[in-house]
Amino acid sequence: MAGVVQAIGAAAGCAAAVGLTLLSALHFSHARELKRLREWAARAPEPRTAATAPASQQTVIVPSRRSRPRSSPIGTRYVAVAVAGLVVLGGAAAYGVTQLTGGDRPGGQANADRGLSDKPKRNGPVVRPGNVTVAVLNGTTVPGLAAALSDQMAAAGFKKGAIDVFSDQQLAESVVQYAPGHEAAAKAVSRRVGISRREPVSTESRALAGDANVIVIAGADTAP
Repeated sequence: MAGVVQAIGAAAGCAAAVGLTLLSALHFSHARELKRLREWAARAPEPRTAATAPASQQTVIVPSRRSRPRSSPIGTRYVAVAVAGLVVLGGAAAYGVTQLTGGDRPGGQANADRGLSDKPKRNGPVVRPGNVTVAVLNGTTVPGLAAALSDQMAAAGFKKGAIDVFSDQQLAESVVQYAPGHEAAAKAVSRRVGISRREPVSTESRALAGDANVIVIAGADTAP
């Protein structure tokens, strides 16, 4: 706000300086014209009447054309100066209004958009591990692999689910399965155990995992 006030003050100062210059020029021009009219009035002779001539033959001496002051477009000059001053003052006022309202958008929308863009954006909903139940199925012949992964999930704050042996114990690649509406939770679990593959829960794994929200099927890539 202080920067806007300074910018408006600078613009107003420039406009005032230009306006004073134009008014000074107008004043001096007007003074010269008045001086010229006074000199012409002082040089013009008074009209005289002949003393012996009849009343009907009185003559009036008219000053010659050379003694009359030159005509100059005073009115046009004044109008031009006034218009220039108005243009300068109008430009300064428009600049100040633009700075106060935040550009061409009404209501300072540009400032509002800038503030919104500075806020960090969240990637999906927030996952609370305490509300997510994780079941682990062992898809290998390595003993204790599912239990070890389940303890790892519990250490991260997730709730422990079922621990069982998957039907296919020759699984090469691990997978994280998720129940409907729990894809974000599956992403959080994937990051924790380092498994990139995710897919919806299958009927076979659901039968072994019970009501778990997320099911981790450990393959050979997670074995020690």
